[in-house]
Amino acid sequence: MKQLSFRLAALLFAVPVLAHSQNDLSTGSGTEPGIRNISGFVRGGFYSGVDDADDKITIPSIYSDLSIKVEASDGSRYRAYADFRYRYGSEFSENVSRPELREAYASFMGNRWELSAGQKIVKWGRADFTNPTQKLSPGNLISRSTDKEDIDLGNLLLQGRWFPVKALSIEGVIVPLYRPSVLLIKPIELPSYVTINSDESLVTDRAMVSYGLKADFRLPRIDFGFSWFDGYDPMPGIKLSNFSLDTSGYIPSISAEMTMTPYKIRNAGFDFETTFGEFGLRGEAAWSVPHLPADQNEYVPLEEIKWALGADWMKGNWRITGEYSGKTLPGFEPSPVEPFIGTELDPLMLAQLMAVPGFDLREYMREQTGAFNRLYNYQLEEWYHSAAIRIEADLAFGKVTPSLTTLYNFTSRDLMIMPELMWKPADGLTIVIGGDFLSGKKGSLYDLADEFMNCIKAGIKVSF
Repeated sequence: MKQLSFRLAALLFAVPVLAHSQNDLSTGSGTEPGIRNISGFVRGGFYSGVDDADDKITIPSIYSDLSIKVEASDGSRYRAYADFRYRYGSEFSENVSRPELREAYASFMGNRWELSAGQKIVKWGRADFTNPTQKLSPGNLISRSTDKEDIDLGNLLLQGRWFPVKALSIEGVIVPLYRPSVLLIKPIELPSYVTINSDESLVTDRAMVSYGLKADFRLPRIDFGFSWFDGYDPMPGIKLSNFSLDTSGYIPSISAEMTMTPYKIRNAGFDFETTFGEFGLRGEAAWSVPHLPADQNEYVPLEEIKWALGADWMKGNWRITGEYSGKTLPGFEPSPVEPFIGTELDPLMLAQLMAVPGFDLREYMREQTGAFNRLYNYQLEEWYHSAAIRIEADLAFGKVTPSLTTLYNFTSRDLMIMPELMWKPADGLTIVIGGDFLSGKKGSLYDLADEFMNCIKAGIKVSF
Protein backbone atom coordinates (compact mmCIF):
# COMPACT_ATOMS: atom_id res chain seq x y z
CA MET A 1 0.00 0.00 0.00
CA LYS A 2 2.88 2.40 0.78
CA GLN A 3 4.39 1.64 -2.62
CA LEU A 4 1.06 2.38 -4.35
CA SER A 5 0.66 5.65 -2.42
CA PHE A 6 4.19 6.70 -3.40
CA ARG A 7 3.48 6.02 -7.09
CA LEU A 8 0.24 7.98 -6.97
CA ALA A 9 1.98 10.90 -5.26
CA ALA A 10 4.68 10.87 -7.92
CA LEU A 11 2.01 10.76 -10.62
CA LEU A 12 0.15 13.72 -9.12
CA PHE A 13 3.40 15.69 -8.90
CA ALA A 14 4.13 14.92 -12.55
CA VAL A 15 0.72 16.01 -13.87
CA PRO A 16 1.30 19.79 -13.83
CA VAL A 17 4.78 19.35 -15.30
CA LEU A 18 3.42 17.17 -18.10
CA ALA A 19 0.48 19.49 -18.72
CA HIS A 20 2.85 22.48 -18.89
CA SER A 21 4.96 20.73 -21.51
CA GLN A 22 2.07 19.74 -23.80
CA ASN A 23 2.82 22.50 -26.30
CA ASP A 24 6.41 21.34 -26.64
CA LEU A 25 5.39 17.72 -27.10
CA SER A 26 2.72 18.51 -29.69
CA THR A 27 5.37 19.32 -32.29
CA GLY A 28 6.66 15.73 -32.29
CA SER A 29 10.18 14.98 -33.45
CA GLY A 30 11.95 14.98 -36.79
CA THR A 31 10.21 16.29 -39.90
CA GLU A 32 6.86 14.49 -39.40
CA PRO A 33 3.99 16.26 -37.60
CA GLY A 34 2.97 14.68 -34.31
CA ILE A 35 0.35 14.98 -31.60
CA ARG A 36 1.15 14.37 -27.95
CA ASN A 37 -1.56 15.27 -25.50
CA ILE A 38 -1.96 14.74 -21.74
CA SER A 39 -5.26 15.58 -20.10
CA GLY A 40 -7.56 14.34 -17.36
CA PHE A 41 -9.58 15.46 -14.39
CA VAL A 42 -9.88 15.46 -10.63
CA ARG A 43 -13.38 14.83 -9.33
CA GLY A 44 -15.11 14.59 -5.99
CA GLY A 45 -18.69 13.68 -5.20
CA PHE A 46 -21.15 11.98 -2.89
CA TYR A 47 -24.44 10.09 -2.91
CA SER A 48 -26.93 10.59 -0.08
CA GLY A 49 -30.10 8.72 0.79
CA VAL A 50 -32.48 7.80 3.59
CA ASP A 51 -32.08 4.57 5.55
CA ASP A 52 -35.44 2.74 5.53
CA ALA A 53 -34.68 1.18 8.92
CA ASP A 54 -34.57 4.45 10.93
CA ASP A 55 -35.42 7.17 8.35
CA LYS A 56 -32.05 8.84 8.90
CA ILE A 57 -30.06 10.57 6.18
CA THR A 58 -26.96 8.61 5.19
CA ILE A 59 -24.03 9.11 2.79
CA PRO A 60 -23.27 5.54 1.67
CA SER A 61 -21.07 6.65 -1.24
CA ILE A 62 -18.46 9.39 -1.25
CA TYR A 63 -15.47 9.41 -3.55
CA SER A 64 -12.47 11.17 -5.01
CA ASP A 65 -11.40 10.34 -8.57
CA LEU A 66 -8.24 10.98 -10.56
CA SER A 67 -8.09 10.48 -14.32
CA ILE A 68 -4.96 10.74 -16.47
CA LYS A 69 -5.50 10.52 -20.24
CA VAL A 70 -2.60 10.21 -22.66
CA GLU A 71 -2.88 10.40 -26.45
CA ALA A 72 -0.19 10.08 -29.10
CA SER A 73 -0.58 10.19 -32.87
CA ASP A 74 1.29 11.12 -36.03
CA GLY A 75 -1.98 12.29 -37.59
CA SER A 76 -2.28 9.56 -40.22
CA ARG A 77 -0.59 6.20 -39.52
CA TYR A 78 -0.93 5.47 -35.79
CA ARG A 79 -2.77 6.49 -32.66
CA ALA A 80 -2.35 5.46 -29.03
CA TYR A 81 -4.74 6.28 -26.21
CA ALA A 82 -4.81 5.46 -22.49
CA ASP A 83 -7.15 6.46 -19.66
CA PHE A 84 -5.98 5.64 -16.11
CA ARG A 85 -8.39 6.05 -13.20
CA TYR A 86 -7.91 5.92 -9.47
CA ARG A 87 -10.80 6.06 -6.99
CA TYR A 88 -10.64 6.46 -3.23
CA GLY A 89 -13.63 6.59 -0.91
CA SER A 90 -16.70 4.57 0.00
CA GLU A 91 -19.28 2.79 -2.18
CA PHE A 92 -22.42 1.39 -0.59
CA SER A 93 -20.75 1.88 2.82
CA GLU A 94 -17.70 -0.22 1.84
CA ASN A 95 -14.17 1.21 1.61
CA VAL A 96 -12.79 1.60 -1.91
CA SER A 97 -9.19 2.17 -3.02
CA ARG A 98 -9.16 1.13 -6.66
CA PRO A 99 -6.75 1.78 -9.53
CA GLU A 100 -8.19 0.98 -12.94
CA LEU A 101 -6.96 1.08 -16.52
CA ARG A 102 -10.18 2.14 -18.20
CA GLU A 103 -8.78 2.10 -21.73
CA ALA A 104 -5.32 1.56 -23.23
CA TYR A 105 -5.02 0.67 -26.89
CA ALA A 106 -2.96 1.32 -29.99
CA SER A 107 -4.20 1.73 -33.57
CA PHE A 108 -2.39 1.40 -36.88
CA MET A 109 -4.06 2.84 -39.99
CA GLY A 110 -3.70 2.30 -43.73
CA ASN A 111 -5.48 3.94 -46.66
CA ARG A 112 -8.60 1.76 -46.36
CA TRP A 113 -8.14 -0.11 -43.11
CA GLU A 114 -7.47 0.28 -39.39
CA LEU A 115 -6.23 -2.22 -36.78
CA SER A 116 -6.55 -1.68 -33.01
CA ALA A 117 -5.47 -3.80 -30.05
CA GLY A 118 -5.70 -3.37 -26.27
CA GLN A 119 -8.23 -2.40 -23.62
CA LYS A 120 -11.05 -0.59 -25.42
CA ILE A 121 -14.72 0.33 -25.10
CA VAL A 122 -16.59 -0.72 -28.25
CA LYS A 123 -20.28 0.22 -28.44
CA TRP A 124 -22.58 -0.84 -31.25
CA GLY A 125 -26.04 0.47 -31.97
CA ARG A 126 -27.64 3.89 -32.42
CA ALA A 127 -30.55 4.01 -29.96
CA ASP A 128 -30.38 6.40 -27.00
CA PHE A 129 -31.67 4.36 -24.03
CA THR A 130 -31.79 0.70 -25.13
CA ASN A 131 -29.16 -1.03 -27.27
CA PRO A 132 -30.20 -4.58 -28.28
CA THR A 133 -27.18 -4.94 -30.61
CA GLN A 134 -24.58 -4.00 -27.94
CA LYS A 135 -22.82 -7.15 -26.71
CA LEU A 136 -19.10 -6.32 -26.89
CA SER A 137 -18.39 -4.25 -23.76
CA PRO A 138 -19.54 -4.88 -20.17
CA GLY A 139 -20.94 -2.22 -17.88
CA ASN A 140 -21.03 -1.23 -14.23
CA LEU A 141 -24.76 -0.91 -13.59
CA ILE A 142 -24.25 0.37 -10.03
CA SER A 143 -21.66 2.98 -11.04
CA ARG A 144 -21.48 5.83 -8.53
CA SER A 145 -20.55 8.66 -10.86
CA THR A 146 -22.08 11.90 -12.10
CA ASP A 147 -20.75 11.10 -15.60
CA LYS A 148 -23.11 8.65 -17.34
CA GLU A 149 -20.40 7.25 -19.62
CA ASP A 150 -18.58 5.82 -16.59
CA ILE A 151 -21.05 2.95 -16.70
CA ASP A 152 -19.16 1.57 -19.73
CA LEU A 153 -16.21 -0.75 -19.11
CA GLY A 154 -13.42 -1.70 -21.48
CA ASN A 155 -12.52 -5.13 -22.83
CA LEU A 156 -9.21 -6.56 -23.99
CA LEU A 157 -9.79 -7.08 -27.70
CA LEU A 158 -8.51 -6.98 -31.26
CA GLN A 159 -10.50 -4.77 -33.65
CA GLY A 160 -10.17 -4.43 -37.40
CA ARG A 161 -11.97 -2.08 -39.80
CA TRP A 162 -12.03 -2.07 -43.60
CA PHE A 163 -13.38 0.73 -45.78
CA PRO A 164 -13.73 -0.77 -49.29
CA VAL A 165 -15.81 2.21 -50.54
CA LYS A 166 -16.86 5.54 -49.08
CA ALA A 167 -20.38 4.36 -48.20
CA LEU A 168 -19.39 1.07 -46.52
CA SER A 169 -17.29 -0.01 -43.54
CA ILE A 170 -16.82 -3.57 -42.30
CA GLU A 171 -15.72 -4.20 -38.72
CA GLY A 172 -14.53 -7.33 -36.94
CA VAL A 173 -13.83 -7.69 -33.21
CA ILE A 174 -12.29 -10.61 -31.31
CA VAL A 175 -12.54 -10.74 -27.49
CA PRO A 176 -10.28 -13.56 -26.23
CA LEU A 177 -11.03 -13.08 -22.50
CA TYR A 178 -14.25 -12.57 -20.55
CA ARG A 179 -14.94 -9.57 -18.33
CA PRO A 180 -18.36 -9.63 -16.62
CA SER A 181 -20.61 -6.66 -16.00
CA VAL A 182 -21.25 -5.44 -12.45
CA LEU A 183 -24.90 -6.28 -11.94
CA LEU A 184 -27.57 -4.20 -10.24
CA ILE A 185 -28.10 -6.96 -7.65
CA LYS A 186 -24.68 -6.68 -6.02
CA PRO A 187 -25.80 -4.62 -2.97
CA ILE A 188 -29.22 -6.34 -2.62
CA GLU A 189 -29.85 -7.89 0.80
CA LEU A 190 -30.07 -11.64 0.26
CA PRO A 191 -32.14 -14.21 2.15
CA SER A 192 -30.27 -15.62 5.15
CA TYR A 193 -29.74 -19.00 3.48
CA VAL A 194 -28.33 -17.64 0.17
CA THR A 195 -24.77 -16.63 -0.75
CA ILE A 196 -23.81 -15.25 -4.17
CA ASN A 197 -20.20 -15.46 -5.35
CA SER A 198 -19.32 -12.71 -7.82
CA ASP A 199 -16.01 -12.20 -9.63
CA GLU A 200 -15.42 -8.94 -11.51
CA SER A 201 -11.93 -9.91 -12.72
CA LEU A 202 -10.99 -11.21 -16.15
CA VAL A 203 -11.77 -14.85 -16.90
CA THR A 204 -8.78 -16.21 -18.80
CA ASP A 205 -10.25 -19.57 -19.83
CA ARG A 206 -8.89 -20.14 -23.33
CA ALA A 207 -12.26 -21.52 -24.47
CA MET A 208 -14.10 -18.26 -23.71
CA VAL A 209 -13.56 -16.43 -26.99
CA SER A 210 -16.18 -14.06 -28.43
CA TYR A 211 -16.31 -12.33 -31.78
CA GLY A 212 -18.49 -9.81 -33.58
CA LEU A 213 -18.94 -8.64 -37.17
CA LYS A 214 -20.61 -5.43 -38.34
CA ALA A 215 -21.30 -3.78 -41.70
CA ASP A 216 -22.25 -0.08 -41.73
CA PHE A 217 -23.77 1.65 -44.75
CA ARG A 218 -23.75 5.47 -45.05
CA LEU A 219 -26.16 6.69 -47.71
CA PRO A 220 -27.24 10.29 -48.40
CA ARG A 221 -30.46 10.16 -46.34
CA ILE A 222 -29.92 7.23 -43.99
CA ASP A 223 -27.23 5.28 -42.14
CA PHE A 224 -27.86 1.64 -41.26
CA GLY A 225 -25.96 -1.46 -40.27
CA PHE A 226 -26.13 -5.22 -39.72
CA SER A 227 -24.30 -6.96 -36.89
CA TRP A 228 -23.54 -10.47 -35.68
CA PHE A 229 -22.17 -11.53 -32.29
CA ASP A 230 -21.23 -15.06 -31.25
CA GLY A 231 -19.80 -15.38 -27.76
CA TYR A 232 -20.34 -14.73 -24.08
CA ASP A 233 -22.90 -12.13 -23.07
CA PRO A 234 -21.38 -9.40 -20.85
CA MET A 235 -24.28 -9.93 -18.42
CA PRO A 236 -23.55 -13.18 -16.49
CA GLY A 237 -26.29 -15.36 -15.05
CA ILE A 238 -26.65 -16.81 -11.55
CA LYS A 239 -26.09 -20.55 -11.16
CA LEU A 240 -26.91 -22.78 -8.21
CA SER A 241 -23.40 -24.09 -7.52
CA ASN A 242 -23.82 -25.69 -4.10
CA PHE A 243 -26.77 -26.83 -2.01
CA SER A 244 -27.10 -28.53 1.36
CA LEU A 245 -29.97 -29.64 3.56
CA ASP A 246 -29.74 -30.11 7.34
CA THR A 247 -32.52 -32.31 8.75
CA SER A 248 -31.02 -32.83 12.19
CA GLY A 249 -33.27 -30.21 13.79
CA TYR A 250 -37.02 -30.12 14.27
CA ILE A 251 -37.35 -27.85 11.21
CA PRO A 252 -35.12 -28.58 8.19
CA SER A 253 -32.64 -25.81 7.28
CA ILE A 254 -31.05 -25.25 3.91
CA SER A 255 -28.01 -23.47 2.55
CA ALA A 256 -27.66 -22.38 -1.09
CA GLU A 257 -24.56 -21.01 -2.78
CA MET A 258 -24.93 -19.18 -6.10
CA THR A 259 -22.19 -18.24 -8.57
CA MET A 260 -22.11 -15.64 -11.34
CA THR A 261 -21.68 -17.72 -14.51
CA PRO A 262 -21.12 -16.63 -18.14
CA TYR A 263 -23.29 -18.03 -20.91
CA LYS A 264 -22.84 -18.05 -24.67
CA ILE A 265 -25.28 -16.53 -27.16
CA ARG A 266 -25.72 -15.66 -30.83
CA ASN A 267 -27.06 -12.16 -31.45
CA ALA A 268 -28.11 -10.89 -34.90
CA GLY A 269 -28.86 -7.17 -35.06
CA PHE A 270 -29.94 -4.28 -37.26
CA ASP A 271 -29.76 -0.53 -36.56
CA PHE A 272 -30.45 2.68 -38.48
CA GLU A 273 -30.44 6.46 -38.19
CA THR A 274 -32.06 9.15 -40.36
CA THR A 275 -33.62 12.62 -40.19
CA PHE A 276 -37.00 14.13 -41.07
CA GLY A 277 -36.84 17.91 -40.94
CA GLU A 278 -36.23 18.88 -37.30
CA PHE A 279 -36.56 15.29 -36.11
CA GLY A 280 -33.87 12.65 -35.85
CA LEU A 281 -35.08 9.05 -36.02
CA ARG A 282 -33.09 6.00 -34.96
CA GLY A 283 -33.75 2.41 -34.03
CA GLU A 284 -32.40 -1.08 -33.38
CA ALA A 285 -33.59 -4.67 -33.36
CA ALA A 286 -31.86 -7.90 -32.35
CA TRP A 287 -32.60 -11.61 -32.12
CA SER A 288 -30.68 -13.33 -29.31
CA VAL A 289 -30.44 -17.13 -29.03
CA PRO A 290 -28.46 -18.88 -26.24
CA HIS A 291 -26.24 -21.86 -27.06
CA LEU A 292 -27.59 -23.88 -24.11
CA PRO A 293 -31.27 -24.57 -23.32
CA ALA A 294 -32.61 -22.35 -20.54
CA ASP A 295 -34.90 -25.03 -19.07
CA GLN A 296 -31.88 -27.20 -18.20
CA ASN A 297 -29.49 -24.36 -17.22
CA GLU A 298 -30.99 -21.92 -14.75
CA TYR A 299 -28.38 -19.21 -15.40
CA VAL A 300 -29.10 -19.09 -19.16
CA PRO A 301 -31.79 -16.65 -20.39
CA LEU A 302 -34.59 -17.48 -22.81
CA GLU A 303 -34.45 -16.71 -26.50
CA GLU A 304 -35.72 -13.19 -27.15
CA ILE A 305 -36.38 -10.61 -29.87
CA LYS A 306 -35.80 -6.98 -28.80
CA TRP A 307 -36.37 -3.67 -30.54
CA ALA A 308 -36.11 0.07 -29.90
CA LEU A 309 -37.39 3.07 -31.87
CA GLY A 310 -36.55 6.62 -30.83
CA ALA A 311 -36.67 10.22 -32.02
CA ASP A 312 -35.18 13.54 -30.94
CA TRP A 313 -36.31 17.09 -31.60
CA MET A 314 -34.37 20.32 -31.14
CA LYS A 315 -35.87 23.79 -30.98
CA GLY A 316 -33.74 26.71 -29.88
CA ASN A 317 -32.06 25.78 -26.60
CA TRP A 318 -34.32 22.78 -25.97
CA ARG A 319 -33.84 19.15 -26.89
CA ILE A 320 -36.35 16.34 -26.35
CA THR A 321 -35.45 12.66 -26.87
CA GLY A 322 -38.03 9.89 -26.67
CA GLU A 323 -37.90 6.15 -27.21
CA TYR A 324 -40.18 3.12 -27.23
CA SER A 325 -38.64 -0.32 -26.70
CA GLY A 326 -40.01 -3.80 -26.35
CA LYS A 327 -39.27 -7.50 -26.50
CA THR A 328 -40.97 -10.82 -27.01
CA LEU A 329 -39.88 -14.33 -25.98
CA PRO A 330 -40.55 -17.04 -28.63
CA GLY A 331 -41.65 -20.32 -27.09
CA PHE A 332 -42.41 -18.61 -23.76
CA GLU A 333 -43.57 -20.70 -20.79
CA PRO A 334 -44.39 -19.22 -17.36
CA SER A 335 -41.95 -19.80 -14.51
CA PRO A 336 -43.17 -22.62 -12.25
CA VAL A 337 -41.90 -20.92 -9.04
CA GLU A 338 -41.20 -17.49 -7.53
CA PRO A 339 -37.67 -15.97 -7.44
CA PHE A 340 -35.62 -16.70 -4.31
CA ILE A 341 -34.73 -13.01 -3.80
CA GLY A 342 -37.49 -10.82 -2.43
CA THR A 343 -38.96 -13.61 -0.30
CA GLU A 344 -37.72 -15.41 2.82
CA LEU A 345 -38.31 -19.15 2.80
CA ASP A 346 -41.07 -20.16 5.22
CA PRO A 347 -39.82 -23.09 7.41
CA LEU A 348 -43.35 -24.44 7.77
CA MET A 349 -43.88 -24.39 4.00
CA LEU A 350 -40.48 -26.09 3.59
CA ALA A 351 -41.53 -28.88 5.95
CA GLN A 352 -44.78 -29.35 4.02
CA LEU A 353 -42.94 -29.53 0.71
CA MET A 354 -40.52 -32.10 2.11
CA ALA A 355 -43.47 -34.27 3.09
CA VAL A 356 -44.64 -34.55 -0.54
CA PRO A 357 -43.47 -37.89 -2.05
CA GLY A 358 -40.89 -37.41 -4.79
CA PHE A 359 -40.28 -33.74 -4.00
CA ASP A 360 -36.74 -32.68 -4.99
CA LEU A 361 -35.67 -29.69 -2.89
CA ARG A 362 -32.49 -29.07 -4.86
CA GLU A 363 -34.46 -28.92 -8.11
CA TYR A 364 -36.89 -26.53 -6.43
CA MET A 365 -34.00 -24.23 -5.48
CA ARG A 366 -32.62 -24.47 -9.02
CA GLU A 367 -35.98 -23.38 -10.39
CA GLN A 368 -36.08 -20.50 -7.91
CA THR A 369 -32.64 -19.40 -9.11
CA GLY A 370 -33.82 -19.57 -12.71
CA ALA A 371 -36.88 -17.51 -11.78
CA PHE A 372 -34.66 -14.76 -10.38
CA ASN A 373 -32.58 -14.73 -13.55
CA ARG A 374 -35.80 -14.29 -15.49
CA LEU A 375 -36.85 -11.47 -13.15
CA TYR A 376 -33.50 -9.73 -13.64
CA ASN A 377 -33.57 -10.15 -17.44
CA TYR A 378 -37.25 -9.18 -17.70
CA GLN A 379 -38.35 -12.60 -18.90
CA LEU A 380 -41.17 -13.44 -16.50
CA GLU A 381 -43.72 -12.31 -19.12
CA GLU A 382 -43.98 -13.11 -22.82
CA TRP A 383 -44.13 -9.47 -23.91
CA TYR A 384 -42.52 -6.33 -22.46
CA HIS A 385 -43.08 -2.70 -23.42
CA SER A 386 -41.11 0.31 -22.16
CA ALA A 387 -40.78 4.03 -22.84
CA ALA A 388 -38.20 6.67 -22.01
CA ILE A 389 -37.97 10.43 -22.42
CA ARG A 390 -35.28 13.01 -21.75
CA ILE A 391 -35.91 16.78 -21.71
CA GLU A 392 -32.91 19.09 -21.50
CA ALA A 393 -31.96 22.68 -22.24
CA ASP A 394 -28.80 24.74 -22.78
CA LEU A 395 -29.14 27.99 -20.84
CA ALA A 396 -26.82 30.92 -20.10
CA PHE A 397 -24.83 30.32 -23.30
CA GLY A 398 -24.35 26.63 -22.50
CA LYS A 399 -23.13 27.15 -18.93
CA VAL A 400 -26.32 25.79 -17.31
CA THR A 401 -27.92 22.54 -18.50
CA PRO A 402 -31.01 21.24 -16.63
CA SER A 403 -32.37 17.84 -17.68
CA LEU A 404 -34.99 15.30 -16.67
CA THR A 405 -34.87 11.63 -17.72
CA THR A 406 -37.73 9.21 -17.10
CA LEU A 407 -37.91 5.50 -17.92
CA TYR A 408 -40.99 3.32 -17.39
CA ASN A 409 -41.60 -0.37 -18.04
CA PHE A 410 -45.34 -0.81 -18.68
CA THR A 411 -45.18 -4.58 -18.07
CA SER A 412 -43.15 -4.77 -14.83
CA ARG A 413 -44.20 -1.24 -13.75
CA ASP A 414 -40.58 -0.34 -12.94
CA LEU A 415 -40.08 3.45 -12.93
CA MET A 416 -36.87 5.49 -12.87
CA ILE A 417 -36.71 9.30 -12.64
CA MET A 418 -33.35 11.11 -12.94
CA PRO A 419 -33.35 14.93 -12.61
CA GLU A 420 -30.02 16.73 -13.08
CA LEU A 421 -28.58 20.23 -13.16
CA MET A 422 -25.14 20.79 -14.73
CA TRP A 423 -23.37 24.11 -14.19
CA LYS A 424 -20.10 25.20 -15.85
CA PRO A 425 -19.11 28.44 -14.06
CA ALA A 426 -15.62 28.49 -15.60
CA ASP A 427 -13.54 26.72 -18.24
CA GLY A 428 -12.63 23.24 -17.05
CA LEU A 429 -14.97 23.36 -14.04
CA THR A 430 -18.23 21.36 -13.93
CA ILE A 431 -20.67 21.10 -11.01
CA VAL A 432 -23.47 18.51 -11.13
CA ILE A 433 -26.45 18.10 -8.79
CA GLY A 434 -29.10 15.46 -9.37
CA GLY A 435 -30.80 12.32 -8.15
CA ASP A 436 -31.86 8.77 -9.02
CA PHE A 437 -35.29 7.61 -7.90
CA LEU A 438 -36.53 4.06 -8.55
CA SER A 439 -39.83 2.40 -7.74
CA GLY A 440 -41.67 -0.76 -8.77
CA LYS A 441 -44.42 -3.13 -7.80
CA LYS A 442 -43.67 -5.52 -4.94
CA GLY A 443 -41.07 -8.09 -5.92
CA SER A 444 -39.99 -6.28 -9.12
CA LEU A 445 -36.35 -5.52 -9.84
CA TYR A 446 -36.63 -1.82 -8.96
CA ASP A 447 -38.55 -2.67 -5.80
CA LEU A 448 -35.56 -4.77 -4.72
CA ALA A 449 -32.99 -2.15 -5.75
CA ASP A 450 -34.64 1.12 -4.71
CA GLU A 451 -33.37 1.02 -1.11
CA PHE A 452 -29.71 1.32 -2.13
CA MET A 453 -30.07 3.04 -5.54
CA ASN A 454 -32.40 5.91 -4.60
CA CYS A 455 -30.26 8.94 -3.91
CA ILE A 456 -29.44 12.61 -4.20
CA LYS A 457 -26.01 13.12 -5.75
CA ALA A 458 -23.56 15.96 -6.30
CA GLY A 459 -20.11 16.25 -7.81
CA ILE A 460 -17.41 18.75 -8.76
CA LYS A 461 -14.97 18.06 -11.60
CA VAL A 462 -11.93 20.07 -12.65
CA SER A 463 -10.54 19.09 -16.05
CA PHE A 464 -7.02 19.88 -17.26
